[in-house]
Amino acid sequence: MHASTIFIGVYLRHRGRCYYNGSYFWDSRIISRRVDCRINLATLSGGEWIGPAGKMPCPGDKTNIRCSLYQGTAPLRISLFIPNYGGKYLLPSGDGWYKCCLPTNCSDPNTNIIFANIFRYAQIESFYAADLPSDMTVYPQKYKLHCTKIGHVSYSLSLDLGSSTFVSYRDCNDGNNSPCPGIYINGDTNTLRYTFDITWDGRTASIGSNNKLSTGDQMYKCFLNNPRDGANRIRTLTIKVPATAPSSLTMVSKTATTITVSWTALDSSDADGYVVNVTSDTDTVRTVQVKGSSNNRITLNGLRGGTTYSITVRAYQQLLGPASSTISVRTFTVINSINWMLVSSITQLNNTQYRIDCITTTDTSSSANVYWLVNGVMKSSSMNESANDITNNTLLIYPDPLGVSLTVSCIAMLGGVTYSEYVTLDAPSGPPINVRGFILNSTSIKVNWTDSSETNGYVITYTNGGVLQTTSNKAVLTDLSPMSTYTIMVYSYRDLPSVNNTATILKLDEPPIGAPKNLVLLETEYNVIWDELKCSEQNGLITGYTVMISNSSITYNLTSTNTHITLNDLVFDTEYNISVAAVNAIGSGPFSDHITIVLYVSSPSSSIFLPSSSSLIYYHTHATSVPRLLLLSSSQTSPPTTSTSYTPTPFTTSPPILPLNTTTNYVTGIGNRSLSVTVRGGRKCLTWLERMVSSEVPQAISPVLGLL
Repeated sequence: MHASTIFIGVYLRHRGRCYYNGSYFWDSRIISRRVDCRINLATLSGGEWIGPAGKMPCPGDKTNIRCSLYQGTAPLRISLFIPNYGGKYLLPSGDGWYKCCLPTNCSDPNTNIIFANIFRYAQIESFYAADLPSDMTVYPQKYKLHCTKIGHVSYSLSLDLGSSTFVSYRDCNDGNNSPCPGIYINGDTNTLRYTFDITWDGRTASIGSNNKLSTGDQMYKCFLNNPRDGANRIRTLTIKVPATAPSSLTMVSKTATTITVSWTALDSSDADGYVVNVTSDTDTVRTVQVKGSSNNRITLNGLRGGTTYSITVRAYQQLLGPASSTISVRTFTVINSINWMLVSSITQLNNTQYRIDCITTTDTSSSANVYWLVNGVMKSSSMNESANDITNNTLLIYPDPLGVSLTVSCIAMLGGVTYSEYVTLDAPSGPPINVRGFILNSTSIKVNWTDSSETNGYVITYTNGGVLQTTSNKAVLTDLSPMSTYTIMVYSYRDLPSVNNTATILKLDEPPIGAPKNLVLLETEYNVIWDELKCSEQNGLITGYTVMISNSSITYNLTSTNTHITLNDLVFDTEYNISVAAVNAIGSGPFSDHITIVLYVSSPSSSIFLPSSSSLIYYHTHATSVPRLLLLSSSQTSPPTTSTSYTPTPFTTSPPILPLNTTTNYVTGIGNRSLSVTVRGGRKCLTWLERMVSSEVPQAISPVLGLL
């Protein structure tokens, strides 16, 4: 305290400084240096010091302390000090508290009293708590304990919680690089402060890695151990903590954004107030302090709708006590549900009406706080109705354009929080494919298409407003008008319809309007093939094909149900014209452009021979036509070879061609000068040497095999 400070009443002064009541004075620092007890008066009417060993004689000595008296001028004083002779210090019996009474004796109830502690070795000047929490909602709680030592440089110091040691510092030596972490406050008196940072979680007090379980009030002790015959020093401190938790925590009421709870209050001696803790998914969302031991009810605001909260309550004094049992409460859902329903038939396609219902709590005003998003585009409710604490918000929508899936979101705003739920109405990714129509008769058309795995059904529309719905991949349109043109469209649908396929236009009571194309002869098998008629040219189901075969002498028709036909009974080396027409239920369409073909004799095999008893030449061949036999006159009796020469009987007429009923294949044709056939893998030619056809001069003939 500054020396110029004016005191009213009694005060202490030492070495030019003023000290308050309860100050500590080390005996080594009062040798020849007085501790004055002063009052701003000039005359004493008594006055005295009383120490551990009783009243101090003044003037006089006791326990090596001398008392002196000064009066006559203000301020008057009585002083204590240790005379500086003989190396004397305070005796153990004089260690302790001294009471000074001025201006009268201590027996006078109107006197002024002040205390001073004069001690040997080291003493604990103070022990107190600091930074105790005022906001009980901050958790865990932290505070400090300060234990201030004064006096001799050698000592040990510890902090105890209850009956067990919390922290201990041994063999401290303030003047010799002390291993103890005290901070100097006053080097003249060796005053050091030891600070302990404590964390409290409601069950455990912690200093660094040291933990101590504690229930109720926390009883701390700062213990200082002096060397040799010095007295040990103890200072205690109590931190008030409720020993029990509030009971009967109960949910009183709730809404979408609030929960009201109550509990049984503790006695005023056990609680200064309460803290309610609210968590969701292990995250603390709200901690509320309720001041006053008798307040046992609170409404928790600003919560989220449709959320489950865990709630506990603790009592507090200087620190929080243990938590109550936890209760779980789920707030009302802001959006209870969202659903859709089909209002009209899906056969109305883009005029099909869908109803979306979003059920919200009565905490929301549907006109102000509920709106819709349809594929991201904001919409307003078509209508809303409230009953039984809920509001039904309704939106009517149409699938426009077709083939687009819709995501419909219901958005509710409540207490600054946005809530949303959505439904998705799916449309197929595309229309049906391979849609084809076939005329069944003059009033019916059959339609089919490739089935789809992503559909719930199909809608078929056609000219004059006709519509069908089916789950199959085909349909029959009946009761149609003859001689009419129909546009047929097929849609698939899931929740919503797809876009339609390409329209198929059919006209009843007409034969095909197109002719088959790309007629080709397959020579090795004597097959004629052609392309299927285009759908747009069929005018219904194609039931078959008419094949017209003609040359200069004959014309006739064959029929086929396929897009190919095998040619039989034709003459080799003869030209034929072939054309094809498609046939439906009404009749035949136009014939195609004709192709001209010539059938050649099939190739012989690797041998040609003449049986000894026959005038027949056998040709073993691969052919698909009816087997034939070439009849020649010959006198050869053994199979010919490439170099064999022989003279056959002269031809009198052209060789006959006769059919055979046998499984052996033979040559199928002959020309005037050569015989041409086809064999597997290539064409071979058997050439008869040129001869003059004459009945008078026979010519030699040699068969020769050659590869074309």
